[in-house]
Amino acid sequence: MKKIFTIAFILLAGFATKSHAQGFKLGLGLEGALPLGNMKSAYNFGAGLTFRGAFSIDESSAVTVTTGAIAFLPKDLSNLGIDSKAQLNIPVKAGFKYNVGGPVYLIGEAGATIIRSYYSDANGDLQSVGSTHFTYAPGLGVNLGGFDASLRYEGYEGQSFMGLRLGFNF
Repeated sequence: MKKIFTIAFILLAGFATKSHAQGFKLGLGLEGALPLGNMKSAYNFGAGLTFRGAFSIDESSAVTVTTGAIAFLPKDLSNLGIDSKAQLNIPVKAGFKYNVGGPVYLIGEAGATIIRSYYSDANGDLQSVGSTHFTYAPGLGVNLGGFDASLRYEGYEGQSFMGLRLGFNF
């Protein structure tokens, strides 16, 4: 997990060394997530923070790299004998962003999501289980100067959610 996060950080830092004139932007975004499908039965919602680097190819397209963390808060499953605490998702995605006109853009990203699920065992001790899965995330957004808002569907290994990202580009 640390290796993937380190690689993502190095990629973002590498993009940041390019001059602003070449079209590099780094963004910080607040994330909101609404679980869908199988994920909806265990989690109410998610929230987090992501970083997105975008390197312009031309006036209408850019290559993106996104990472961060999104925590999902569980529903009360005590009636099923499950004491789930939370699920933490750390996405590491690369993608392509295309401006379709005006401030509106389409974005598609793919990569890996590191998932860590926390729960209490029979003794009440906090335990966790982790996994890494291929992730895909098509979306639609609006870029208004330094402000960026996007809506996306994100899916991996039988789980999915609708994500809303409100960001600011530097």
